[in-house]
Amino acid sequence: MMKNLQKKHYYLIGAWFAINLLQAYFTGLHSDESYYWMYSQDLAWGYFDHPPMAAFFIHAGYSLLHGELGVRLLLILLSTLTFALILDELNEQKDIFFLSVFVLSFPLIHTHIAGFLAIPDVPLVFFTMLFLLLYRRFLEKPDTKIAILLSVVAAAMIYSKYHAFLVIGLTVLSNLKLLRNKFFWLTAGITILLLIPHAWWQIDNGFPTFKYHLIDRAKPLRLKHITDYLLNQLLMAGPLSGVLVIWKLTKFQIRNKFERALVFNIIGFYGIFFLLSFKNRIEAHWTAAIMPMLILITYPLIKNDPIFKLWFKRLALPVIVLMLLYRIYLAVDAIPNVGYTKITFYQREASALEIKEMANGKKVGFFNNYAAVSNYIFYTGDSAVHLSTPGYRFSQYDLWNDEQYATGNTVLAIQSKHLNPPNLSRIATGEMKGYVIIEEFQALTGLDMQPNITKQPDGDYSFEVKLYNATKRTILTDHISEPVLAIMQNNAEVAIVPLDKAGKSEIGPGERATILFTVDSGTLNSQNPFIIYTRSKDNIRGELKVIKEFQE
Repeated sequence: MMKNLQKKHYYLIGAWFAINLLQAYFTGLHSDESYYWMYSQDLAWGYFDHPPMAAFFIHAGYSLLHGELGVRLLLILLSTLTFALILDELNEQKDIFFLSVFVLSFPLIHTHIAGFLAIPDVPLVFFTMLFLLLYRRFLEKPDTKIAILLSVVAAAMIYSKYHAFLVIGLTVLSNLKLLRNKFFWLTAGITILLLIPHAWWQIDNGFPTFKYHLIDRAKPLRLKHITDYLLNQLLMAGPLSGVLVIWKLTKFQIRNKFERALVFNIIGFYGIFFLLSFKNRIEAHWTAAIMPMLILITYPLIKNDPIFKLWFKRLALPVIVLMLLYRIYLAVDAIPNVGYTKITFYQREASALEIKEMANGKKVGFFNNYAAVSNYIFYTGDSAVHLSTPGYRFSQYDLWNDEQYATGNTVLAIQSKHLNPPNLSRIATGEMKGYVIIEEFQALTGLDMQPNITKQPDGDYSFEVKLYNATKRTILTDHISEPVLAIMQNNAEVAIVPLDKAGKSEIGPGERATILFTVDSGTLNSQNPFIIYTRSKDNIRGELKVIKEFQE
């Protein structure tokens, strides 16, 4: 590896590394980055949304250097190595200018592949590149050493992001003869052993990541999701030059098993996410792992075609200049945000400090915004609590259950404009935020529910809900927060029962209680799923259970 790089390549790599360091230093954390930084403050073998690799690198970098640069430091080193591996594979010794133009024309190079963001895609792409290069050596001469190296990299790839399973699966699909190779099975066996800690974490936590990505994210079919996916993938290949890249991809002729693996991965990723777009919104960067493969395949085809090369430069150069100017725009908060163009980076520290001043010594909470609470904690050094309404997605904060920070205290709870909060005003980021004051905050998480439903002769539904306090704190049913048990179907609450109907004013640690109530048959359709949950008068979700179709 790195045998094709000359001094001029290292100048380019060094300049790119310096650009990313400057960008990291002057640019506030993206909302996702602060969330991953929270991961790194509580190291584990897994997290709700992603495997732990990004958290490990963030933790190590932040231990060396605090601030935004510390969060991003080791990820920038990884992204620079990925950049170097791409240049080494392209092996361009003459036209360094066109080499630079071609590689930098791909938007994800600036962010998710060889950029400055501290996100899981960076280690994913780095380890994917290593995996492919080792796989090529494996094809040439499989042995125990290369099998062990390949298994370590494959495990690292999976620990980065689950898209790695697609890379591995599509690579094997491109060469089914691997299944008859003993060294392949050695690689598979060691990889599985290395993944045991993560598998154990998933089992211990009830497989939250897979439930979220495979079930909870599913949406009804929307044509917009499909068209957005197709347009986004064309843009990720180059906002203008992507048409040339995709055209040349269709002209590529496979010459060996390694190239066959690259093509299978590219076509496989595009095809699988196209099918998934029928059930969900697909993020543009979810194909980041195949972008280096797309670069490796199409660069020689475009470079050796004088007409395509000329037009590529004409189309790509203006876009590269705009992307570099946009990166400066992101870094300089003195340039105001316009619309939503840099909202996730803009004035993040200023907004956190503004909210802290608004709280004036009160505890702080954020409704339905796991990124905002992470941002607040990063920039103020204070704790905060994440508050979810019944319809909001689950996140890592639901696994941490750290509401103890605010229990019994007055909380200033920030709400976004779409929740129609009182006290609405424009904060430093330019966003409209409001707040509510919660007196004597009480969390209802940890109050487990076991519902039993029967149909009465008159057609109504009889509910017996057994409650169990699995926490170490006492939960008050007769409380200023007015805790209730509620049922929601088709986004509307059809039943609300105060928790004090259990006949107890408080449920101590390890204690049980039962609530009996009836729901009219005309308000609940037994053929459709519904959710049963606890909440406060401020609509703060406690525990939630989805009830699928049940028998009458």
